[in-house]
Amino acid sequence: MHNWLRFVIAAVCIAGIGLQPAVVKAEIPYRTFSYDSGNGEFFVQPAYVPFGYIGLNLVPPESGPTNLNNPNDLFIDDADNLFIVDTKNNRVVHLDANHRYIRAIGDPSGPGQLKEPNGVYVNEERVYVADTGNKRIAVFDRSGKFEREYKRPDTTLLPSSFEFEPTKLTVDKRGFLYVATNNGYQGLIVLDDEEGAFQGFFGANRVPFNLIDYVKRKVYTEDQLKKEIKKLPGTVSNVMIDRDGLIYTTSISVSNGHIKKLNFAGKDLLGEKVYGDRYVRINEETLFRDIAVDRSGNMTAIEAQSGYIYQYDSQGGLLFAFGGKNAGFNKLGLFDYPSSIAVNSKGNIYIADRVSNLIQIFRQTEFAQLVHQANELYMLGKYEESEQYWKEVLHLNSKFYKAHLGLAKSHYRKGDWETALKEYRLAKDVKGYSDSFWQLRVLWLQNNFGIVSTGLLILIVLYYIGRKIWKTMKWRKGDGRTGHSPQASHPNTSASG
Repeated sequence: MHNWLRFVIAAVCIAGIGLQPAVVKAEIPYRTFSYDSGNGEFFVQPAYVPFGYIGLNLVPPESGPTNLNNPNDLFIDDADNLFIVDTKNNRVVHLDANHRYIRAIGDPSGPGQLKEPNGVYVNEERVYVADTGNKRIAVFDRSGKFEREYKRPDTTLLPSSFEFEPTKLTVDKRGFLYVATNNGYQGLIVLDDEEGAFQGFFGANRVPFNLIDYVKRKVYTEDQLKKEIKKLPGTVSNVMIDRDGLIYTTSISVSNGHIKKLNFAGKDLLGEKVYGDRYVRINEETLFRDIAVDRSGNMTAIEAQSGYIYQYDSQGGLLFAFGGKNAGFNKLGLFDYPSSIAVNSKGNIYIADRVSNLIQIFRQTEFAQLVHQANELYMLGKYEESEQYWKEVLHLNSKFYKAHLGLAKSHYRKGDWETALKEYRLAKDVKGYSDSFWQLRVLWLQNNFGIVSTGLLILIVLYYIGRKIWKTMKWRKGDGRTGHSPQASHPNTSASG
């Protein structure tokens, strides 16, 4: 073979590596599971499978380091452009929808130079970077030109000890910035877009309080209480915003409410549920690091302690959990330390691993697509339309309790209480089962009203007849006089005492 031909083949192969994710075909190294209504674990077929990875030879040599180094945040815009916060390389890498390199954001020097950035948010006009090392928010235009910065707000409302070290951020339609900071137990800092003025805190976690704390408050003196170790709420680890303006946060060092879905007023629409593993293990903390929300409202969050990916529906009900720790296996689908997650318009999930310096890509299986289609209709209250999809889901996995729940709702709405009762029992839904049972009793009474009323009338008549007979027999056993009483028979008994 001629040397020039070898050169062409080698060039095509190298270019291919840079342009396309490495596609891997191997046995999936994890099991997918979910929890039923009774919090019992059951296994399901894979919902997401690893599709490939990117991170090697991602950037042309003339534009800087070719590989990622400590990727800590991902953002995918409406056109599926991918932005990667490459922390140790002090840049944000911008790729197009086909993972082709476009540019690196962050100047080599000057005001646009980044220092250990950790978060990014992108809209139609600007790229906002949580420039942690420089203690600021750096703003660039879409071409990567530095525009401005937001530093620590000049206000007396923040304590003097407060360190403004932004780690994650998002921006709402008004232009207000919601910023998570290092050790920011006060919640997100809200800044306006004009001056970066402090607007307040948002979405703070609650301070844990238990019976022991209550007793201490009642028993301890004021001096003793001052010597107690001060309890602080958990910190917000990440933040994102969806198309409807709802803000999602993940938190660490909390016992519940690890995931929040906040409206404009800061109210958590999910309630303070427990997310992640069913059991709290000794010396282990639940570490939710990031969350992504797809166009159907499904929430997918990464838990760094276990390496599991948890996907919840829009109301916080668990759909699937998969993934796990690498533990030396070095297999695609497992993680050393998952640090960020994003989802594109096709529903593919991108997960950054800040230790392996790779971004793994997962695609939905047919099973997951069926569950998503059925659940989306179910959430919209279109129970009857979701019925066919739930039946297909049960055909693939008869233990998937949400399918039984969906069918139960559909049959209940159609007035088929008996089938609804059966499906609610399979779904272990106590309330639904009770409601269906009540409807069945009402229906039975309506259909048998004549028999029931006649039976009751006969029972009443029999009762009065029996009562009359019993009184008559009692009278005959007495002295034959009505109004007979012991006092009347022995008039001197009370006077003797």
